[in-house]
Amino acid sequence: MNNELNFLYDSLISVLRNEVDIYSKIHNCFLDEREILSSSSVDELHESNSRKETCILKARMIEEARTKLIERIINVLNLDGKVLNKDRSLSALLLYGNDSQKRDLEECRSALKSLLMDIHRLNDRNKTLLDSSLFYVRKSITFLGQLIYPCATYMSTGRLKANNLNGKILSREG
Repeated sequence: MNNELNFLYDSLISVLRNEVDIYSKIHNCFLDEREILSSSSVDELHESNSRKETCILKARMIEEARTKLIERIINVLNLDGKVLNKDRSLSALLLYGNDSQKRDLEECRSALKSLLMDIHRLNDRNKTLLDSSLFYVRKSITFLGQLIYPCATYMSTGRLKANNLNGKILSREG
């Protein structure tokens, strides 16, 4: 393996370790988010969202760097782009690195896969909490709306509805 390829593989491993660090921070944000959602603190929620957005932007930049490095490695290895077109993943590059690089790439790939699956699970859990909270907020708004603006208390015949006595009956007579 030539020096350029060694350098590219080492750079890729470094970028992947940075990516693992960023996704670990995103993972921690999702762990904290559940507690923040339960406490109903709007300021903390805004702060949490800002931290997540920052981490996501960093993850995108690192992903771009990773993609460029993978493309350069493919070019240096003179691999047919059509062969790797479907599989430009780390698994495809594991075949070409030295033993140390293969081990490091596999560790990073495994850590990223685990983090992403856990982030997805945490996101679903937080979504369920938000959906449940939203359901109860809507029900509370409907209840308050019925107290403030009661439904019609009279039937079409002009008689008082006996089963729906919320609201006030007004008489215009003096």
